[in-house]
Amino acid sequence: MSPVVRNPLMTAVAVVLLAILAYPVGGQYLTSLVLIIGSILVYLVLALTLRSQAAADFYVAGRSIPAVVNGAATAADWMSAASFLSMAGIIAFLGFDALPYVIGWTLGYTLMAFTIAPFVRKSGTYTVPELIERLAGNWSTARVIAVLMVFITSLTYLTAQLVGVGVVFSRFLGIPATIAVFVGVFGALAYAWTSGWRSITWVQFVQYWVLISMYLLPVLIASASLGLLPIPHLQYGPLLTQVEAREAAAGVSPLWTEPLARPFAGGTGMLNWILAALVLMLGTMGLPHILVRFYTVTNVHAARLSVGWALLFIGLLYTTASIYAAIARLSISNLWNKPLDEVMNTTWIQKWLPTGLVKVTDANGDGIVQPAELSFHNDIVVVGMPDMFGMLWLISPLVAVGGLAAALSTADGLLLAMSTAISRDIYKRFINPQASEAGEVGFVRAMLVVIGLIGGYLGYLAIKDPGFSRYVALLVGWAFVFAASTFTPAIMLGIFWKRLNRYGIVAGMIVGMAVALPYVLAVGIFNTQPLVLFGQKIGTIAWGAVSFLANALTAIVVSLLTPPEGKEREAFVDHMRMPD
Repeated sequence: MSPVVRNPLMTAVAVVLLAILAYPVGGQYLTSLVLIIGSILVYLVLALTLRSQAAADFYVAGRSIPAVVNGAATAADWMSAASFLSMAGIIAFLGFDALPYVIGWTLGYTLMAFTIAPFVRKSGTYTVPELIERLAGNWSTARVIAVLMVFITSLTYLTAQLVGVGVVFSRFLGIPATIAVFVGVFGALAYAWTSGWRSITWVQFVQYWVLISMYLLPVLIASASLGLLPIPHLQYGPLLTQVEAREAAAGVSPLWTEPLARPFAGGTGMLNWILAALVLMLGTMGLPHILVRFYTVTNVHAARLSVGWALLFIGLLYTTASIYAAIARLSISNLWNKPLDEVMNTTWIQKWLPTGLVKVTDANGDGIVQPAELSFHNDIVVVGMPDMFGMLWLISPLVAVGGLAAALSTADGLLLAMSTAISRDIYKRFINPQASEAGEVGFVRAMLVVIGLIGGYLGYLAIKDPGFSRYVALLVGWAFVFAASTFTPAIMLGIFWKRLNRYGIVAGMIVGMAVALPYVLAVGIFNTQPLVLFGQKIGTIAWGAVSFLANALTAIVVSLLTPPEGKEREAFVDHMRMPD
């Protein structure tokens, strides 16, 4: 048996045995602690087994990753703690109006498979800023600006993942979240430190199967109790019918399935809904920590194929999130119009009331809990489902293991995307072009620590200061707007329009960000009224369509008004377009 399989497998068996031995000594708490910390240890052992000193392994995993492995790793890199913990809750709150998330994030991968992924791999570059520089005729200014855009898009995303780690530890183990966030930093750094994208990719491959297994476990148990097996996804229609019937009987308005009944990202109406879905597609295609995954596969065909695998693996979680949402609403509806004392004495309500994720009031003082008097937080849908259905206590820490895998896998990718941008695109390109391979790898490792600590500190502030936490959470949601406003148009035009030049690329990215950022801050942070088009409010995510167009039009106009690039840039584009 290969050490890559044997070592983590033996570690996993040891963790399970230790958890069994821990139960008589420390009960549920110690067993949960062993399982959650033990999962980090398994990933670390795998990363150490794959350790390497080669720069190519750090930057592009030696371009040796099979398509199916890269697909699963991409899915894990993509499905952050927010997807694992909150996606089902968002659907449970917004119903039909949450579909831009599902549509945008899945169709974005479909478009990526044909418009970006194979060309990124064929480019032969190592990072997204390096690709931007090559498309800009080797103009170094374009590379520097691209590095800045990588950080704007990625750093707050990293902060949110580390906050997710802190929440998982504090919720399930009682460890202060402000301390637990640095445990997450240590875990993410340990995997990335060993051999960069090579170790991270294989660790993320394992983390995907951990997170999806732990995600499916509670919903399958709940589905069994409701008679929805063997495949609850095929029973979704009848399940929605039950939810609608309960809501109609209780006088809930608007119904959960009613289209365009709720605001989305501060906007309203069909136009906002369509533009938001479009921006999420375009943003998906431009996220740096996702684009870099296509450098790691063996060839162009594998790049396109890995997108297909990623879409399949991501779709499994997103389609299951809708099942979670419907089952949670059905379960919560069981408490509507019940006496207040009965609701307050319900076991899972008693457990979750102190957390603030569930709130019960009796506003009219009639002693009966109306639908509007029972509210719940997004996170209760996934983490609270074991308690809603009285499952074995062990299910909850297993869900925590899955949530931790989701948070760490995304944190790994973001850390490497930023650290390699600094090392390859700034240090190697401008400061020390003659750096040896060992020196370059050493600098990457140093940057991993620096950026990890910065992210950990921001996560600490986000947990400690509720105002800062709100600011970070909003910015993470806007990462897709920023990616759609900068990288997506630059790369797509660079591939498919040879007349694009260096001035067009740089002007487009600057204008795109200049249009996106002020609107997002004004509407999202300072509560300015959103722009109204055709009687519909345009939310912060939908506004990304405007900034995307601003980037593209600026790039086209500026390119046409300035001299074209030379033959070298044209040859580079021709090479990217040429099939293997």
